[in-house]
Amino acid sequence: MANKTEQTVIDLISPIIEAHNDLLWDLTFTKEGGQKVLRILLDKPDHQFITMNDLTLFTQEVNELLDTVDPDPIPEAYVLDISSPGADRPLKELWHFEWAKEANENILVSLFVAKEGQKKWQGKIADLNKDGLTLTTTNGRLPLTFDEIAKAILDVQF
Repeated sequence: MANKTEQTVIDLISPIIEAHNDLLWDLTFTKEGGQKVLRILLDKPDHQFITMNDLTLFTQEVNELLDTVDPDPIPEAYVLDISSPGADRPLKELWHFEWAKEANENILVSLFVAKEGQKKWQGKIADLNKDGLTLTTTNGRLPLTFDEIAKAILDVQF
């Protein structure tokens, strides 16, 4: 869930995202190593991949917008980091899991507490609802609630 600053930035940049037919995968505003970082992960819809040219153009437009908008949503100094979510993209929101299921992607799930003797599970999403998912693994089907999942990412096989 976005905090107030994050939501303000999302609201400001949404028209740029829509104009470029981009997809906002994630946006965070955090403190890292003593500095504030506004991180925007951007992709294309329909399982297409964003290009460096797309990211460059988006970065220029967002930089200009954030430097000129009044009131400034982030008045303190910060680093703007805009990139693709990457091949091993984080899965945080329900729609991220829906995206992975639709693409029939393998995912890697780390649990807070071991289940069936393991804290890490790899597989494909067989079923999905607002409360959790069922993962098809080499050991069979494993039902998980989202509350049990500490971290989930795409598990890209090269």
